[in-house]
Amino acid sequence: MKKGFTLIELMIVIAIIGILAAVAIPMYSDYTKKSRTSEVATNLKEVVKMQILWKEDPDKGGKSTAEFAILINSIGYKTSSGKTASDVAGCKGTTAGAATDPWACGAFYAYTTDVKDQCASGTVAKATSIAYAEAIDANQVPNTDTTATNNWGKACMDKGFNLNHTTK
Repeated sequence: MKKGFTLIELMIVIAIIGILAAVAIPMYSDYTKKSRTSEVATNLKEVVKMQILWKEDPDKGGKSTAEFAILINSIGYKTSSGKTASDVAGCKGTTAGAATDPWACGAFYAYTTDVKDQCASGTVAKATSIAYAEAIDANQVPNTDTTATNNWGKACMDKGFNLNHTTK
C-alpha cells in the first residue's frame, strides 16, 4: 500500500481552493472600499462644526464678512496628512499645496468648504451645504450606485449635520 495523495485528490483540493478564492476576493474588495468611507462622515462633521464656529465669531477672525468660510484654511481645518491642493487631482501628488488652496487632502477623500453647485438635490439642498467631500480616486470607494444611497464618490453635509451622497 502506497502512502500519499493521488493526482485526482490534489486536483480536487486545488479546485476547491480556487472556487473559494473566486468568491472571497471580490467580497474582500467590496469591504475594503466600504471601509475607506469611514473618514467621510467624521471629517465632514468636523468641517461643519468649524464652519459654525467661524460663522459665530463676530469678527470672523478679521478675515471676511461671508456667512461661512469659502477657503477651508480660513476655518483652520487640516486632515492628518496636513496637505492641501488646488483641486481634487492635486491630492494624488506628494507635494504640499499653498495656504490658499481650497481642498484639504485626506487618505481617500479631499474636503472643501467651497461647495458651490457640487451637491445634488436630496437630503441636503445646494443652498445649505457647507462642507463637501470628493473621492481622490473614485475606483477606491463604492461609487457605482446611481441612486446615491451607497454612492460614496461625493458627499455633502449641511449645518444640521445631514449627510447626502451625491451622484452629481
